[in-house]
Parts: sequence; C-alpha cells; structure tokens
Amino acid sequence: MEREKRFRVYENVGPPPPSGGRKTRWGDLPLDTIGVNGLIEMPMEPSEVESQIQAIRSYAWRMAKKLNKKFSVRKTDYGIGIWRTQ
Repeated sequence: MEREKRFRVYENVGPPPPSGGRKTRWGDLPLDTIGVNGLIEMPMEPSEVESQIQAIRSYAWRMAKKLNKKFSVRKTDYGIGIWRTQ
C-alpha cells in the first residue's frame, strides 16, 4: 500500500514574493504629503484621545525620522491634531 505524499517539490519558481512587513495602524495618515504648517486633524471622542494619543505620537516620531521632517501631535477641541513643523 502506497502512502499519500505530504509535500510537493517545484523547480525554478523564482524568489518568494516580498512581504509587506508589519501592518501599521496609522499607516494611512498622509504624513509624507502635508507641507510645513499643514495639519491633519483626527476627530474622536475625548476618552479615545487619551488612549490613542501616545500611539500616534510614537508613529509620527518614527515617520519623522524616516522622512527627515518634524511633527507636533497635540490634543484639539475635536480630537487629535498632527502639525508638520519643519
């Protein structure tokens, strides 16, 4: 009785596709496109602001290093604002 094969071998299929890397929660923020003195405002409830502002500050800081730009993240009357300062 012959056993069923549990694997397949392929030749010359090329390199594996590139992985997208870790998905970021704030990756859709257009930090690379806003100009100096530009603002991105994120409306949210005050309770949500408290829980999210530190994560957004960290993301803006990492992107600032990558893009060689500076951002300021502050609480606003409507939620959280991200200003490009340089």
